[in-house]
Amino acid sequence: MNERKKRTDGIETREAILAAAEIEFAEKGYELASVRTICKAAGANVALANRYFGSKAELYKIVAQRLFGDLGAPLAEIPAKVKDAASWRAAVREWIDDMLFMTIPTERAQKLCAGLFRQEVTRPTEFFKSFMDTFGKPVYAALEKLIARASPKVPAVTSPRGMVTASIWSQVTIYALADEKALKPFRPKGLSRAAWRDAVAEHVAASVFSGLSYES
Repeated sequence: MNERKKRTDGIETREAILAAAEIEFAEKGYELASVRTICKAAGANVALANRYFGSKAELYKIVAQRLFGDLGAPLAEIPAKVKDAASWRAAVREWIDDMLFMTIPTERAQKLCAGLFRQEVTRPTEFFKSFMDTFGKPVYAALEKLIARASPKVPAVTSPRGMVTASIWSQVTIYALADEKALKPFRPKGLSRAAWRDAVAEHVAASVFSGLSYES
């Protein structure tokens, strides 16, 4: 009985440390985050954190995996859904919606993901390459595949596909790079974050469809 309780307490403490670490890393980034502060918030001691995770670096990698582990795969799989013009349009809109869902946070998980994403992009750490290889590049490649399935409606004036892809990526990721305080002044009064996200998604998608058409 005591052994079972000890195991349960250990799991709860480990989870408490991870939950506190998610907030600390998302708000301060890897370099400025403090394991001592994390442990204080979790009600644990530093020795216990070292026992569970070994080091600050290992704790950070586990936190990053927890936050981003399942986000990239669905986005990377979107191009496989394209069969015709209608499904292409739906796939482009799905990619934009999914990215904006993460970068304009309305729930705790999205807020933490956006925070960590912002920290890594603006202040890259030694983990940046791994982060890009496992999340950034596959997600960007999915968008490239979607844009590659289309042709310019007006070839003489429409930007190359690479520029279109980069433009879409920039438009959606800017919402992750700016925190809520920076974005709020630009959101129309009376419009919720969720409604603003939908309006942004509609605007970005409309710009894509005005310049490109599906190429069978």
